[in-house]
Amino acid sequence: MTATGRGKWRVTMENSSVIQMDEFNSFDAALEHACEKRKIKDYKITVEGPDGVAMDEEELARCCALANQK
Repeated sequence: MTATGRGKWRVTMENSSVIQMDEFNSFDAALEHACEKRKIKDYKITVEGPDGVAMDEEELARCCALANQK
C-alpha cells in the first residue's frame, strides 16, 4: 500500500461487540492511530486507503515496527 492518493484514510477497530471507524486526511495520521490501537489485544485493526484497498495485518505490523524505530 502506498501513502499517496486523495481522500480519506479509514482505520477500523472491531471486536465481537464493537466496531469503531475513524477517518484521517493522511496516511501518517491513520498509521499513527492504527499503531496505537493495535496495542489493544482484543481488537482487529484495519487500515483502508482512499482507493478502498486495505492493508493486511502483516503489512500493518511492519509499518508499526518501522514507525516505532523513528
